[in-house]
Amino acid sequence: MTRPGAASSLSASPFSLRRYQSDIQSHSHDHAQLVIPLDGPIEIEVQGQGRRLAPGSACVIAPGLRHDYAADPALSFLVQESLWLPAALGDSPFISLDEPQRHYLAFLHQMVRQGRYLTGMDQIWLSLLAEGQGMAPPLAPRMTRVQRHIEAHLAEPLGNARLAAIACLGQSQFKHAFRQQFGMSVSHYIRGRRMALARTLLAQTALPIGVVASRCGYQDQGAFAERFLAETGLTPSRWRQQSGPRP
Repeated sequence: MTRPGAASSLSASPFSLRRYQSDIQSHSHDHAQLVIPLDGPIEIEVQGQGRRLAPGSACVIAPGLRHDYAADPALSFLVQESLWLPAALGDSPFISLDEPQRHYLAFLHQMVRQGRYLTGMDQIWLSLLAEGQGMAPPLAPRMTRVQRHIEAHLAEPLGNARLAAIACLGQSQFKHAFRQQFGMSVSHYIRGRRMALARTLLAQTALPIGVVASRCGYQDQGAFAERFLAETGLTPSRWRQQSGPRP
């Protein structure tokens, strides 16, 4: 496989932010690709190995491997394309991200959102992933219960005490276990899911913005608009103008 620095037909920046369709898609390509969930899961299968890949994990797709995938169209994913992969990343398509990797991912996300790329940024990321390579563990049953509860009650207060009780854990244990499973704090995860729901409702319905805010757990429309702007770079009304509503 071509080593770093070789001529490439890929774009100037190897990183992009993408969304996928809820219908299963399938293809392969002659370059390597990394798919990294940012604010929600993706169903993905690579050469017969399937996973519901949650934030805090990454999927490494070697050149030529067929992969099937589907996700909520409101969710965003950081995608990296490369003509080279460290050997350590060839053992398994699914890896979990440790703390240094998650910190660097936050930096990458911000840079890509701003349309910026520094030479070597992609190779640092691949090297970091190779150093901490490991299997992404499936969700524990108790965390699956918590995840389902969050999805069904995004309009309501979601305190740690209630979620810890659903997981049958003390609050400190719960917060630690949640971070281990999802690679982020409880509040960060909930905020991401609420913002994903907000993007969907704004794009696909004509609901008033105040109603969208309420359905996403914000009783104060101003606080909702401020958070939405911070997350997407657009106001809710501007997002709607660019994305929908759809019939």
